[in-house]
Amino acid sequence: MGALDNKVAIVTGAGGGIGRAMSTRFAAEGAAVVCVDINEERVNATVDEITQNGGRGIALPADVAVEANAEAAVAAAVSDFGGLHVLVSNAIYDLPLAPVTEISYDDWRRTMDVNLNSAFLFSKHAIPAIDTCGGGSIILIASQLGRTAKPGRPWYCAQKGALINMARAMALDHAHQNIRVNSLSPGPVETDRFVTNFDGRDAAQAANGTMFDRLGKPEEIAAGAVFLASAESSFMTGSDLLIDGGYTAV
Repeated sequence: MGALDNKVAIVTGAGGGIGRAMSTRFAAEGAAVVCVDINEERVNATVDEITQNGGRGIALPADVAVEANAEAAVAAAVSDFGGLHVLVSNAIYDLPLAPVTEISYDDWRRTMDVNLNSAFLFSKHAIPAIDTCGGGSIILIASQLGRTAKPGRPWYCAQKGALINMARAMALDHAHQNIRVNSLSPGPVETDRFVTNFDGRDAAQAANGTMFDRLGKPEEIAAGAVFLASAESSFMTGSDLLIDGGYTAV
């Protein structure tokens, strides 16, 4: 038996990196997964991997910053798989390293829409469906940079810090519905998105800043997401699960 047998999950940003690792691991643990990503090719590849390994998943190519797409994802979970138990809000819109003086307002707003506002939109529409199923788990993917800071990342630090506190507030509001809400904060993880901030993979590895002197792996973050989604964390809500290789303790 898997840790998520008979569960239905929505994962945003499911097309690659941590999102793909979480989606495929959820499916391997028995969940049916609605995979949402703006990149149609990448999200279809995630679902292909799920189904080729005997799992259940559907792809929803969509912009998570559009409210109608949040509604559509929840509707797909209910119509295709019979309900909804888990939401993972993981989508990210990245910018090059820059201080606030060099970030356009349009770029700032786009990061807010994808990285923070989509968590609101998907939670808003997922909560009634999760409640109908008797409760479940919402996981907001934050970052170790929601607790600390890094040059050139003001938008990222602001939005990830907001997600951590948003999870705490939502946990208070929805505990009576048996809905647990936690954030999960990865440290630096070896994904294509992370590496693009450096001059190649070797430079990215050298800048890891962790106690283990390496970048994390998407699969290591997916393991934490399974824990938060499953009954193993049934007494955990309003918390931030930090998986950062000691980055914030260095």
